[in-house]
Amino acid sequence: MELNSLLAQMTERKASDLHLAAGVPPVFREADALIAAKASNLTPEDIETLLQAAFPEDKLAEARRGSDFSATLRHEGRTFRCQVFRERGRLAAAIRVIPDRIYTLDELHLPPVFEALTQSKRGLILVVGPTGSGKTTTLVSMLEHINRTRSERIFTVEDPINYVLSSKLSLVTQRVVGEDVESYEHGLRAVEDADPDIVLVGELRTPETARLALELADKGHLVLSQMTAETVADALARLLALLGEPHDQARRLLARTAEAVIAQRLLRRADGTGRVAANEILIATPRVRQMIVDGQTDTVSLELAMEARRGVGGFLTRMQTMDDALLGYYAGGVISRETAESHLKEKGRLPAG
Repeated sequence: MELNSLLAQMTERKASDLHLAAGVPPVFREADALIAAKASNLTPEDIETLLQAAFPEDKLAEARRGSDFSATLRHEGRTFRCQVFRERGRLAAAIRVIPDRIYTLDELHLPPVFEALTQSKRGLILVVGPTGSGKTTTLVSMLEHINRTRSERIFTVEDPINYVLSSKLSLVTQRVVGEDVESYEHGLRAVEDADPDIVLVGELRTPETARLALELADKGHLVLSQMTAETVADALARLLALLGEPHDQARRLLARTAEAVIAQRLLRRADGTGRVAANEILIATPRVRQMIVDGQTDTVSLELAMEARRGVGGFLTRMQTMDDALLGYYAGGVISRETAESHLKEKGRLPAG
């Protein structure tokens, strides 16, 4: 078994991910299901052999000592992102195919508010969700819409690159943490002097990254980023925790800079053709900004604010709760009743079936 043959199988099977772990066969993610290859269980030695054919020994030695690393692989015109790590003292890997094209907002079936948000000139647009919920795909689709429709100077700071953007009406520069810049923090400090209009930050992971991203937004730039959080309320709580004390200053900074906070989940489509994103959408209206300043960012308060703006005003001010999104998809036949019911918070809103 060779790594290139497994990468070829990923393309043939239209798999998004490949997992290599000792004690099981290679495992592919196809749509939303994990499917084991018809092969023998991998031994630690098998995985060492597979990875040694693709990566230098010094990087593998780091992984054996517990220092995970990410790298890019290329095979037959396709690009793959590989994460190598240690698991119970043995090497393991997760490999994801990087799509060869960027989907449009319409192709992703995202609400019109997403296109409206791409017209923003400043502020922070934050997309959150669990790992594997399509946050990067959504953000890059928004960025590509800007790239195709406006003349802007776009910088990205990513770890690693998930999509390759080519300059169209906009001029795009993509920088990779660990290759082009030392860290997110270094990249964000450097980009401020590079005449940016729009900055994509791969993820808000640390207090310093969060502070620098919001300061860029506060200085008049449009900043797009993501973090791992289940809901809009969770995202605001985590972001405020990263910003730290004094809390009143952190809240005022966030209230000034926030444009939108969007929570996302991927759901299996009813027709079995893949998955679709469901979104909880909070837009920073004057009322929402004041709520942030006043500390009214608990789940109940934010959901009431979103429900009050449901379908009201232009696309840029239209909000929705996750339950709104789920019920809309169910009514349109996009997701099954079982899927809707399993994710609904207020299950009593589901029409009798």
